[in-house]
Amino acid sequence: MEIETFDLFSRQTPFIGMDRQAALTQAKVAVVGAGGLGSHVGSLLVRAGVGVVRIIDRDMVEYSNLPRTAMYDRSNIGKAKAFVASQKLGNIVSGNRVDGMIENVAASNVKDVLAGFDVIVDCTDNMDSRYVINKFCVRNKVPWVYGAVLRDEGFSSTFRAGGRPCLNCIYRMKTKETEKTENAGVLGPAVAMVASWQAMEVIKLITGLSEPNFGKMLRIKLDKPVFEFLEINKQEECEICGKNLPKNMV
Repeated sequence: MEIETFDLFSRQTPFIGMDRQAALTQAKVAVVGAGGLGSHVGSLLVRAGVGVVRIIDRDMVEYSNLPRTAMYDRSNIGKAKAFVASQKLGNIVSGNRVDGMIENVAASNVKDVLAGFDVIVDCTDNMDSRYVINKFCVRNKVPWVYGAVLRDEGFSSTFRAGGRPCLNCIYRMKTKETEKTENAGVLGPAVAMVASWQAMEVIKLITGLSEPNFGKMLRIKLDKPVFEFLEINKQEECEICGKNLPKNMV
């Protein structure tokens, strides 16, 4: 490890060890979404030393993004989130590769934008993209981390490579959002808490530091406060990871 890199991670390696730090530097993680969750997750992963971080988002920075993300400022309004994020995060670690991709993850391009990554992090704000990510990860045996925030409430779960249970076991594919942050609102502290949890789950998946949050849904709510884990049941009839799928569907 280079002296500069050693110095940079000198407060992290006493806890996780040099071997785990090396595993981070060799890992490739794709972060889908560069809004509140994605900007925090991307920043934490780059600063942790993840070797390649791809940040995928098609949207532009808006004034309303500023209260819940430390990534953007007034000078970035109107610019592509993925471009701004890659530019800012690319200056943190020498040799760290941050790839900004101005795209919307969909069934038509998911293989092109997510193939070859060790872990996928969902930081989107819509179920259609999450279903696409879930199906891709189950079929290609890639672990991924789900996250969602609304008002002061957040959710996150980590799905094993190959699923079982998968996101579709919880939210069947016809489920759509009934509320959006535009009308229900969202608080920055809830976003930061879920993003921090997601980033830590990625670190655990890459390094084996401890057991990720498999088979459970984390739910937080800040006004109470609430911090709880809900069991996720495997659905044998699940269209994505169920045991009864034809072999050509797996």
